[in-house]
Amino acid sequence: MSRSNQEGSEKAELFARLLGGCQRKVFLYALGLLHHAADAEEVLQETNVVLWHKFDDYTPGTSFDNWACRIAYFEVLKFREKAARDRRVFGTPLVEALAAEAESILDQADQRREALEGCLAKLRRDDKALVLSRYQPGATTRTVAESMGRSVQGTRKSLHRIRTALLECIERTIAAEDRQ
Repeated sequence: MSRSNQEGSEKAELFARLLGGCQRKVFLYALGLLHHAADAEEVLQETNVVLWHKFDDYTPGTSFDNWACRIAYFEVLKFREKAARDRRVFGTPLVEALAAEAESILDQADQRREALEGCLAKLRRDDKALVLSRYQPGATTRTVAESMGRSVQGTRKSLHRIRTALLECIERTIAAEDRQ
């Protein structure tokens, strides 16, 4: 394989990895601005094309997610221009306000998810196993209790105690980060 082919392959692989990691965030961002899943999906696809064409402009080490959302913002504006005949289209100031709010919400969600990961790691092994079992696809409190040989009521109480502890840990973690 020639050097330029190898570099092209590495670039495509890096792009695919970064793109795959931000798809949900970009979709939710567009959805927050457009309020229709089909419209958000269309904007996501257009955004993906633009991201690929402009990938050489991306600065490695910076937030790919934020860069992708910024490009999605401009794609939302383009989408709105095309749909301007529809009376339900919001004005640019409202879209800008919604964009700022959506960015803030996504950042907060990322911060809470990171705090949750840290707090989960601090749980006792049995508590962590219980809560992770409960959030497996298709799992219910009853199925988890039965699989662990526990009572349903006892499992509910344990899950409530663990969730409360996780929430308090998340709030403490975020408060500590905000003070720094």
